[in-house]
Amino acid sequence: LASILACTVSQPGDIILTKKLKGANDKKIDFLGDGSAGVTRSEQTLFGLAKGIYDEKGIGGFYAGYSARLAHVAAIVTSQLVLYDFLKQALGVN
Repeated sequence: LASILACTVSQPGDIILTKKLKGANDKKIDFLGDGSAGVTRSEQTLFGLAKGIYDEKGIGGFYAGYSARLAHVAAIVTSQLVLYDFLKQALGVN
């Protein structure tokens, strides 16, 4: 349950960070999807990037890839619990 909450809360920040890093690698990315390829300094700020995402896709834009991220986290948590149980039994710890 805590993993789901953490994914939900941190997803918008990760989307903004991804947009920022993507823009840092290629200054000609069309963030707004309107054909204007230039990236201004205001679009590189936290609020500028958030506004661009919101204007382009609405609130849902901040949760792009959310289901894939939940599946990834579920797989990691499950493997950690299985490994923990295996090691606990192998070492004879109660």
